[in-house]
Amino acid sequence: MPAGFAHGFCALSDDADLVYKCTAVYDAKSDRSILWSDPDLQIAWPIRKPLLSPKDAAAPRLKEATVLPRFTV
Repeated sequence: MPAGFAHGFCALSDDADLVYKCTAVYDAKSDRSILWSDPDLQIAWPIRKPLLSPKDAAAPRLKEATVLPRFTV
């Protein structure tokens, strides 16, 4: 996926490992979240009550996001 692109992961087993690379050192001030269950996104997640971090559980819907990153191609 392109750098800065919204992404989500759903592990359905107790022994799943997820590994990914970052393009830069983590910067908490630049971190953004979108509510995983935002109905406007129409994602058919195969789980109803996922285990979420407090940050992800409190994420806004996309249309309520106050700051969206801008990218150039």
